Amino acid sequence: MPTLTTGKVAEVMFEKAMETHEEQMQMLGTTEFHAPDGGSMQNSGNIIWYPIQQYAPVIDGWVVTGEETGIIEETYPATLGVPKNDFVQLRADDLRDQRFWERRARESGRQQATELNKLIARAVALQGSLFYSSNASSGYDFIAEAQVIMNERQLPTTNRYFYINDRDNLKFGEDLAARQTLQGRPEKTWATGQIGQNVAQFDIYAASFLPNLIGGTDPVTPITVATEPHFKPEAGSVNEVTGVVTNIDYRSAELTVDEYTTENYNVGDKITISNGIEVIESIGLSDKNPTGQPMTFTIVEIPAGTTATTIRISPKPIALDDTAELSTLELAYANISTRILVDATLNRVNTEASNKTNLFWDKSAVEVLGGTIPANLFAQYDGMKVITDTMKNGQQLYMVYDGNLETMTFRFRLFTWYGITVCNPSLCGVALTE
Repeated sequence: MPTLTTGKVAEVMFEKAMETHEEQMQMLGTTEFHAPDGGSMQNSGNIIWYPIQQYAPVIDGWVVTGEETGIIEETYPATLGVPKNDFVQLRADDLRDQRFWERRARESGRQQATELNKLIARAVALQGSLFYSSNASSGYDFIAEAQVIMNERQLPTTNRYFYINDRDNLKFGEDLAARQTLQGRPEKTWATGQIGQNVAQFDIYAASFLPNLIGGTDPVTPITVATEPHFKPEAGSVNEVTGVVTNIDYRSAELTVDEYTTENYNVGDKITISNGIEVIESIGLSDKNPTGQPMTFTIVEIPAGTTATTIRISPKPIALDDTAELSTLELAYANISTRILVDATLNRVNTEASNKTNLFWDKSAVEVLGGTIPANLFAQYDGMKVITDTMKNGQQLYMVYDGNLETMTFRFRLFTWYGITVCNPSLCGVALTE
């Protein structure tokens, strides 16, 4: 075997880790990826506010004097988390076999990619607001339910993805693969888990890292609304007197409710809201026609303590018939058919104690924010070396290593840095089998 050098060992490790990471990074390619300027992120506390799609009203008539509107620029915060590391220290006698390091590098890359996939899946499962449970025996019928929900709400149709868990893939995979939607595609497609292309407008992938959705039956006394809400779209503002800037996260709203026991509910629960026997319906976001189907929300925050009188849900419910409180422009953002009234009930629809999820979304709904460090500075530290490269998806992979003469040890730290944001919960959701 050729003589090994520290640099050669480190380069081999880095290359193997990067190669494995890229091969296993199934979900990142189905999300939006951004790597903002590092200096700007430092000065903003590693949070950046992005705008989301605007809506515009249609004003009838030849004469529109006095009917002009402004523009509501809704925003959401994208946040960097903390680096994900593999940090190892070994003695000189462990440096003799390069294959040892190659095996560790592959495992490190695999674990890094799996962690990213797992965190994306968890974010969608907990924050995605679309939901259905199906007893369909056909894989196409099961996937098509998500298509119908998204289409009747007039959501984007260009980049949709559906991740199916292993057990449901066992049930539906033969049917989906038999449609030959991958005919002529490279064999590598199958290696990445894709089992169908453009099946009911979705590209379909099998995934082993999808989380369970924890649910349960509603308590005898479900959550009831205590104060009639009048939610509206809001942009950030600047105080005219103090100059203080206020950013507003458009994605959720806090309902004031009668006192309830918090242990009966979970973050991630999917709910509908009913005024008596009338279930609040979703509407088409463009034509504003009711779909005839319940609007589903996800619980994104439950206050600490055993009881509470507020609960936070997503998306923010904006009622089409709230004309007394909302302007023409604000009504263009409506997403539900009618107002939520006092004593309206919140009804959980994920009623199994635990169920393995299938997840679906439009690419624009999920965002991965990449972080960068000044790697050149670390390379100048005494005894420390740095290797870094950009993977084909745009994410940075870093390796920093050094040695200790006194202990005859070699240390390396292999890491990535990113944050995951569900920037539009209305474009992603959970599908369960019964």
